[in-house]
Amino acid sequence: MENSLQALKNIFARFVHFLPEEWDRYEQHIEPVEFRKRTFLTRQGEVENYVYFITQGSLRQYFVRNDREICLDFGFRHNLVSSYVSFLTREPSLVAIQAITDIKALRVDFDTVQQLNGSSKNSERFGRLIAEQLYITKLKREMVLLSMSAEEKYRHLMTNQPDFIQIIPVKDIASYLGIHPESLSRIRKNISAIS
Repeated sequence: MENSLQALKNIFARFVHFLPEEWDRYEQHIEPVEFRKRTFLTRQGEVENYVYFITQGSLRQYFVRNDREICLDFGFRHNLVSSYVSFLTREPSLVAIQAITDIKALRVDFDTVQQLNGSSKNSERFGRLIAEQLYITKLKREMVLLSMSAEEKYRHLMTNQPDFIQIIPVKDIASYLGIHPESLSRIRKNISAIS
């Protein structure tokens, strides 16, 4: 767990320089957790109570509409993951978060985050900067997905997330790209033929 805590501390340091006593307060409340493949970290319709830092494995965020799963995003090692709108608003989550592989993570609960945010300016600033970073990441992802063809999107994934292609099931990649699995198979064949 020590290496995982150091990795989390390094991510925090990219946003805010915590004083040793501020980090100690966070560290006291960080809980290591594990989830088996296909286990839900958060279910659609439940209130999100945690922010997770993934130390091993991968997961997907999706929602169900008309009995169809629509994949929104994925989480990998060293990602902060949460149904953040639900976490902030205390309303039922619009998305589910499910382990694709076995997951190891560190997590902190809502009450602790609120308490720590009120305990120092650095903690409050950190919470704001994380929210800003999540928004920026979401906007960039949406711009890519809305401005590229399906093949361009897939090539973008191959370039920016090469491990992603090997781990994530084809149906989830296709859903994420907004295409049918058959279309993704054709794209993969075309790319293989060119390579």
